[in-house]
Amino acid sequence: MFTKRSLAYASMALTISLSSAAYAEDTSAQDDKADQKTATDNSNPEGKMRPKNKAGELLKYLNPVHEKTYLNDSQDRIIKKRSFKGTEIAGAKAISNKELGLFAAVDLAQLKDDNLLKDILAQPSVNGLSVMVPWSSAEPTEGQYDWKQIDHLLETAAQNKKSVILRVTTCGLTDSDTPKWVYDAGAKSVSYTGPDGKPYVMPVFWDSSYLAKWSNFINALGSRYDKNQALHSVGITGGGVSGGTLVIPNIENKEEHTKVETSLKSEFGMNQRQLVQHWKYVADLFPHAFPSCRLNFDIDPPTANRAGEDSLDEISDYLIYRYGQRVYLTRQNVADAKHGFDQYRVLLKFKPDTVTGYRLAPAITAESLDKLAKFALDDGISFVEVPAQFFTAKDDTVVKTLEQLRSKLGYQLVSQNITLPADVKSGQPLKASFTFLNLGSAPAMRPSRQFDKDVASSYKVQLELRDGNGKPVMQSLHTPEVPTQKWIAGKPVTWQEELKMPKLTPGQYSVYLSLVDADTKRKLQLLDAVTPDHLTAQDTIAAGKVQILAE
Repeated sequence: MFTKRSLAYASMALTISLSSAAYAEDTSAQDDKADQKTATDNSNPEGKMRPKNKAGELLKYLNPVHEKTYLNDSQDRIIKKRSFKGTEIAGAKAISNKELGLFAAVDLAQLKDDNLLKDILAQPSVNGLSVMVPWSSAEPTEGQYDWKQIDHLLETAAQNKKSVILRVTTCGLTDSDTPKWVYDAGAKSVSYTGPDGKPYVMPVFWDSSYLAKWSNFINALGSRYDKNQALHSVGITGGGVSGGTLVIPNIENKEEHTKVETSLKSEFGMNQRQLVQHWKYVADLFPHAFPSCRLNFDIDPPTANRAGEDSLDEISDYLIYRYGQRVYLTRQNVADAKHGFDQYRVLLKFKPDTVTGYRLAPAITAESLDKLAKFALDDGISFVEVPAQFFTAKDDTVVKTLEQLRSKLGYQLVSQNITLPADVKSGQPLKASFTFLNLGSAPAMRPSRQFDKDVASSYKVQLELRDGNGKPVMQSLHTPEVPTQKWIAGKPVTWQEELKMPKLTPGQYSVYLSLVDADTKRKLQLLDAVTPDHLTAQDTIAAGKVQILAE
């Protein structure tokens, strides 16, 4: 006999199984069967995501050559690696949309240099700033906020029509990113010696007194900035070091590192289950405080071991399956041209669900940057946080690398063809055909609220008719047959549509095309290949003219 619970589980399994099919890559059926068999043969009873086991498995950590297929047993979801194959159009320029591009990562000292910030933001290749601000500077006294620094950064970015990736940190930037009054109120802490040899203090992130104070601050931060259009995203922080998931700070001395880890375990009961539950609690704070603004989660295992990596899986699963594209994922501290295995796997896993990016470490070299550009496109990322010095050094090789990367980041949409009838009777449907091409490494996804999560959905195509005076008289919105979240790089998307038309006064009308977020009314920047001389980013394309005839 089937119980309600067993039927629910069966329904859930069916739903997950069907959703897994949506992520299948465009490979041959024979390859799919071979991949399925290999992945299944190497599954494990714990339901953890694992690469295929082969001789010399350890080599992937030393020389990161990755497998092409992974299986998440608990979700019956095959995840495949696919190399990016770029398509070129002569004269095409890089497109900047809010989700996309290069962001200059400026450190705490550089935030005070207005001339530097303005110089960086004035560069066309820079989409905005990536900044970290300590909690102690924003709330020096409990309940008394000092927003001047954040306000100024957002205003400066907005003046240049750019945006800001904002993270408020609780540990790692200064000797105490968390305000002293939090500890005075009873929040537990751990002291350690930082990389500069000076004393630092960090909160015990799961301490209830600390979390109560941090929750109040996040609500205040969201109340002030949630609808600020100059924000690209806000980091989900407060449970790790410098905004990441890591629990133990960057301590170069191994003995000091072991001392802090031992203290967290023996004195404060740190374990992986506790860390996962803590991060779920912190993760829920931000979507409620920021119902409109996108969020940003830095993926690093909370502890440097296999158990920590499994915890990262559970934390990222919770975030993305519950909040979807509201949460961007960032692989941070990228210091070389090697793929970090577990972070790489998490990005690969959620590439169909949300926007992803890299945050490069200040120590990365120009040579590594050049090699990393290929990995970034293979991973299908949409934004890169690049140390500010790369935008001020004026190195020709670096400039070329960044511009090539920028031209392929995220979705780079080109309107290749629009076919309209020469005339149509007033009130009759207008038959039109469209062809678009995505030059970028990721599809154009927009968040669509469904129950308790956001899922990737499509932007809409808008046709607007304007009369002889340029006044809009009709707008028609439709979702393409192949929705934009499935526009794969290099594959033209063509479809025909019959658009309903109102009864218009006979005469000639100009037709304009846009890609629109129907909820926010935001138009995407795209390239116009219909008129080859216009291969620059714009949000409205002149599609031609149509004659409206009398009935």
